[in-house]
Amino acid sequence: MKLLHNILRGSTLATALFIFQACYGMPPSDFENRAFYEATIKVTDSDGTPMQGVQLFAKNAEMAEFISTEVSDKDGLLHFSISVPRENPEIAMRFEAEGFEARETTITDVFNPEPDFAVELEALK
Repeated sequence: MKLLHNILRGSTLATALFIFQACYGMPPSDFENRAFYEATIKVTDSDGTPMQGVQLFAKNAEMAEFISTEVSDKDGLLHFSISVPRENPEIAMRFEAEGFEARETTITDVFNPEPDFAVELEALK
C-alpha cells in the first residue's frame, strides 16, 4: 500500500510539471542572448496634464510591425517591458491618442537606460 502511495505521489508531481511546461513552455534557447527593458513612462499633453487612454505601440529589432502593448492610466502612466536581442537592442515606441499627433521615440541603449521618462503629446491643429 505504501509503495502504491509513493508511486501515485510521484506521478502527481510529474503531471503537475508536465502541465506547467505545456502552459508556459520552455524558456527560449537564446535566453542568454536577450536583454529585458522595463520603464515607467508618464504621458502628458502640452500643458503638462496627465493623459489617460494613450496607446503605446512598440517593436524591437526582430519585429516587422509595431504591436499594441499598454494604455496609460488616469495618472498618465504606462508600465512597459519588452525583451530585445542583445546584438540589436533598439526599441521603437509610438504613442497615439485621439485628437493628438502621434509621437515616436527610439530607445537605443537598453543596457544603460533612463528607466523612467516623460512623453508630451501635442493636440492636432
